[in-house]
Amino acid sequence: MIICNVREMKEFELHTRESLGISEIELMSRAGSKLVKDFIERVKPNSKNNITIFAGTGNNGGDALVMAIELLKIGYKPDIFVVGDTPKATDSFMHYYDLAGKINIISNASELEFYQEDITNSDIIIDGILGIGITREVTGYRSDLIKYINDSDTVVYSIDMPSGLNPENGIVLGIAVEATYTGIVGFYKLGNLLHDALDYHGDSKVLDIGIIQKYPLNRSYIDINDYDLNLLRRKHNSNKYTFGLGVYVGGRKSMMGSIQMSAMSGLKTGLGIAVVLSDLKDNIFTQFYPEIIVENNVGEDVMRLLNKAACVVFGPGISVNNKDHREILNYLLDSNIPLLIDATGFKYLDLTKKYKNKNIVLTPHVGELARMLAVKTEDINKDSYKYIKKLTNKGFNVILKGQCTIIATKDRVRYLQARNPGLGTAGSGDVLSGIVGAYLATNDVFNAMVSGVVTHSRAGLIAKDNYGEISLVASNIIDSIHQVLK
Repeated sequence: MIICNVREMKEFELHTRESLGISEIELMSRAGSKLVKDFIERVKPNSKNNITIFAGTGNNGGDALVMAIELLKIGYKPDIFVVGDTPKATDSFMHYYDLAGKINIISNASELEFYQEDITNSDIIIDGILGIGITREVTGYRSDLIKYINDSDTVVYSIDMPSGLNPENGIVLGIAVEATYTGIVGFYKLGNLLHDALDYHGDSKVLDIGIIQKYPLNRSYIDINDYDLNLLRRKHNSNKYTFGLGVYVGGRKSMMGSIQMSAMSGLKTGLGIAVVLSDLKDNIFTQFYPEIIVENNVGEDVMRLLNKAACVVFGPGISVNNKDHREILNYLLDSNIPLLIDATGFKYLDLTKKYKNKNIVLTPHVGELARMLAVKTEDINKDSYKYIKKLTNKGFNVILKGQCTIIATKDRVRYLQARNPGLGTAGSGDVLSGIVGAYLATNDVFNAMVSGVVTHSRAGLIAKDNYGEISLVASNIIDSIHQVLK
């Protein structure tokens, strides 16, 4: 499923109308009819429900008016409110305004107060207040209306996107409707997926209204439940080296858990052998997993080990400014060994240099990406891909971790949602790096990244079912990997 920004969506809508020879009014009718069908299927209103429809004066509001007209035809009796000044409305909106019958107007604070009781008494609210044209914070009576809707404790169905979310990045613009259901028209928009989106969309569904793409996009959504992991078949005539040696570089006296969890995740995901290279000069640490080999990161044997490696993960819990670590990374950056860099490992990376290795995966969260590029996290949140592209243009492959994880190579971008706040726990990223590292041993970089994020997400959901979001810890994810893969 492709993902559009606002400009692309508007271009595709215009292209659809021109290709099919239909008007904006007809396209709006298609959208409204699909929305009504989805509304009835998922919300399941009955004829006695008090349905209140709020329509802004743009095309999103036009879709809401089509919904109102269609619901009236089949026996429902919705109360219709237009929010805004009709002299500023689009022609397509006014076409359906004239057909909708009795309409109440809310264009200022006093009119809103007059109708406040109607909002409170609603059983179901349809939100068509603000569409994908919103660019500024919601203020004044519109802000108050959204607050009343959120405080009404009723079922809310939002059209295309909950009003108040930035359509380009999913960030709340002051206040946003907390929808129970959202019917997304045509294609995903970025704002349907990123940042605050999951906390406001409720149960969302993309509705096909026949939009025709004018040009291809490299940006698409992957449903973690539908993705085929296409696991490597293990032959009987094999041994541990057949399935790959993973080398995990990191850990220090106070943080040996992170690199060991990463290595164990790699073993659970299919590596035949995992070796941790750490700074063990003091030799004081706890080895959590007997299946992992733990060695010092110095000596002639290290380079021989790296040359045997099917993949290397560099960074979880690693000590800073260690010359042996730096020597290892410099060697890897100019090799062809599949390499994943995570966490403190980013501090060893010089982004001004060009590296020979084309199989490098970086797995930052937003704060780490901001530090790498010396920008503010707010800037990255506003336009994540703009900053990811700074890395992919340099030849890196990127997994930007978040509630909507973005996977990017130079020519492909994929968005995935785990829908699991429980993954926001210490060590979760270390587990992800270990899983992706294991896939790098047997897959091309892109498929390794996608398969790794999918496996981590599914394992996290299993752990959530067993332990709940609050008590979920990283080792629970490791313990759930086998259920995903078997």
